[in-house]
Amino acid sequence: MARGDLAEIIGSDRQAARERAFRLLTAVVTALVVTFAVLAGVFIGYDNSVQWVAHTHQVRTGVADVLQGVSDAESAQRAYIITHNERYVGVQREGRAYALRRLADLRVMTADNPDQQRRIIKLTALVDQQLATMDQVIAARRVADIETAVGVGRRQGAGQINIEIRRILADIDKAERILEGEREQRALALRLLLILTAVTFSLLLIGLFVKAVRDLGLDREVEAETADRLRELVRQRTLLLDEVNHRVKNSLQQIAGVMRLQARASNNPEVREQLDKTLARIMAVGRVHEQVYKAEGRLGVFDAGSYADHLARDLVQSMGREDIQLTTDTEAALLDLGHASPIALILNELITNALKYGCPPDGACQLRVGFRGDGDSYVLSVSDRGQGVSEGVDPVSASTLGLRAVDALARQLGGRLEVLRPEQGAEFQVRFPKVAA
Repeated sequence: MARGDLAEIIGSDRQAARERAFRLLTAVVTALVVTFAVLAGVFIGYDNSVQWVAHTHQVRTGVADVLQGVSDAESAQRAYIITHNERYVGVQREGRAYALRRLADLRVMTADNPDQQRRIIKLTALVDQQLATMDQVIAARRVADIETAVGVGRRQGAGQINIEIRRILADIDKAERILEGEREQRALALRLLLILTAVTFSLLLIGLFVKAVRDLGLDREVEAETADRLRELVRQRTLLLDEVNHRVKNSLQQIAGVMRLQARASNNPEVREQLDKTLARIMAVGRVHEQVYKAEGRLGVFDAGSYADHLARDLVQSMGREDIQLTTDTEAALLDLGHASPIALILNELITNALKYGCPPDGACQLRVGFRGDGDSYVLSVSDRGQGVSEGVDPVSASTLGLRAVDALARQLGGRLEVLRPEQGAEFQVRFPKVAA
């Protein structure tokens, strides 16, 4: 296929456009999948980091709560020692219960941290010892004076235990504070990464959108250029077809002119008659070309009904006889262009034969040309009102070369020639199968 051919131009341009669209779609899908995967991973990591920061904060709050519970219990104990008021015993028990409950929560929350677990175990032992000392001091105060109760606390080392409890709580809080800082930094880094990923994703989408718009613009330019090439190619091929048709028409006219001159120059009537018949066949082919060439908006097909009507009228008019009464009865039917020449030659032979044998010299000549559909077949017919065909005579095998040519053309169409004998005149029918155009 030569470069610049319409099929190659359209094919290459459309292929390039499809490849660009496919690459763009692949890039968009890949970018979406990768970006969503990254966003999902970063978001999950950020969410976990935030949860761990919140967990660390809960641990530090628990440490403060344990210290607060122990402090409340100590304050209530001192108040009871001084006032000997049983109400403070209830307050001391509430602080004690709160401290123990929060201490149990700390043990659960730090289960994944061995260092903190060791501190919690030691803290639990000290808190239990401190609370037991408080119980002994309160019991001593119930039966003795303040000095006796205070002495019990001193002998049990309550002050030193209290200092150790606060030191361990401080160590736990310090470790959690350091861990909280690290987790906050990690959460901040992941948050920045999440923002950066979102921004990158947005920029990527913008870039893909800009590329899509640019590709659409290129496609429109390619389409416009292809349309211009198509119009130019159609114009050139139309000019070429017009030139070819013109040359074919001139060639047929030249051949017809030569045949006409030879017919006039011949002194032999039989030769002149054969040359006239050959000239008629050439003119029939010329009419085929003219009818098809004049058909607008149809490629490769023609309306056989309209074609037969116009061709019959042109043939009769070309005879130069004013006494011919022509009647046509045709139906529209689109046939393949290959049927045109056989139909034209068949009509030429049948009309010529009807004028020669079916038109009396002293009377009006009546011809009827028909084309119609009959089931799975088409029927092309020519009839006259002459003397008709004698019974027992087969015009195909026993008559002229013209009818034998009609029979051969009918077989070329896949059909057959039929001779009917009405009450007056003769009718010749060519029946051939319908073929989808």
